[in-house]
Amino acid sequence: MNLLHFIGSFHVEVAKMLDKVVSYGEAGGLMEWVNGEVGRSEVYFLWFPKTGRLAYAVRGPLHRGSGEVEAKNAAEAIAQAERLIRRLR
Repeated sequence: MNLLHFIGSFHVEVAKMLDKVVSYGEAGGLMEWVNGEVGRSEVYFLWFPKTGRLAYAVRGPLHRGSGEVEAKNAAEAIAQAERLIRRLR
């Protein structure tokens, strides 16, 4: 059985992890985004499936930063976002 059958799309799964969701969606398979809040920090995620890159930004009283990591598929992108969210909590 393929594990990816149990994983929804990136923007849906990451939205479930946030304390508050401001916006999420996808743009014709070119990009998926999620932005919202974790604690008192604002988080922004952009995943580009075609290029396998996940860009993120964090803005809050204790955490600030941005970056880009490799994420070849939805499962990797979700795992990377989950790691960042865990660090913010």
